Amino acid sequence: MSCFDCFCGMFGQGKEAKKRQALKTAKGLLENMIGEKSCGPILLRLAWHDAGTYDKNNAKRPWPNAGGAIGSIRTEHEITAPPNAGLRKALMSYLEPVKKQVPGLSWADLIQLGGACAVEQMGGPKINMRYGRVDGMPTELAAVPFGLPSALPAEGIPLYPHSKASNKLKSAAEHLRYVFYKYDMNDKDIVALSGAHTVGRAFKDRSDTVEEGYLGGTAYTKRGVSNLQKSKTAGGRSWTKNWLKFDNSYFGEVMKAFEGTKDPDVVCFPTDKCLIADKAFRRYCEDFAASEAAFHKAYAEAHKKLSELGCKFEPADGITDV
Repeated sequence: MSCFDCFCGMFGQGKEAKKRQALKTAKGLLENMIGEKSCGPILLRLAWHDAGTYDKNNAKRPWPNAGGAIGSIRTEHEITAPPNAGLRKALMSYLEPVKKQVPGLSWADLIQLGGACAVEQMGGPKINMRYGRVDGMPTELAAVPFGLPSALPAEGIPLYPHSKASNKLKSAAEHLRYVFYKYDMNDKDIVALSGAHTVGRAFKDRSDTVEEGYLGGTAYTKRGVSNLQKSKTAGGRSWTKNWLKFDNSYFGEVMKAFEGTKDPDVVCFPTDKCLIADKAFRRYCEDFAASEAAFHKAYAEAHKKLSELGCKFEPADGITDV
């Protein structure tokens, strides 16, 4: 029995107190790691891709077969799939050492804690997270790409399994709505969550959506530039110049790309440009470009929703104020 077990027993604090302490310990470890390795973007992507398998159309199936933030991205079925290329590093190199120090913490909680810490450590908002997730392994395996969004959705293809065969994808905006409406998100949530592209990079080696791989790079991502901060991984193409800073610059870049004045060293995919091309999305894109505070508020609310998709909590109300 550990000293902490004794402490909890002496003061009658039980399982919830142990989980809360484990969460605080893990949070401190993650904050130090992100500061030392500038690995925030990949931890955020991991959290998103674990949660993003959720489909409300499957909500009546036995838990956890609707997917969601349940830690199932650790399975070979998910982690080896093309949408998750490169994310094994986040699990094994970054989160596994933390898990060994706090073995009582569920993987589902650790993955989502990593994403929330990453946002805050990179200058984004503090998210009012809820923890206490139970790990879940679906018995009905979802087909790749698990309902996750694509940077380059192919027009003319059937939307997804729940759509009629005649319902073909017509635009990037329609693709985003199909994906995020499955999460019970609205247009404001979609634009806010898209703003997370203010951090991170796309790599040829992972998604094959850009020409720059690990050995290449742009003026903002190639080896030796200050934009890398402490990251050991050079290359790729970012959406913004300062791609390790969680600010609202992404929306300005989207607007410039739409106007034909895009920075040649950043990327802007159809799923980015549609945030200004689509009339309903545009109002939020413009609002967030004008106000970082408005973006951060909306993002924190949408991220919280995403992080709780498909979850089972113990205790049932979860654990907050970590």
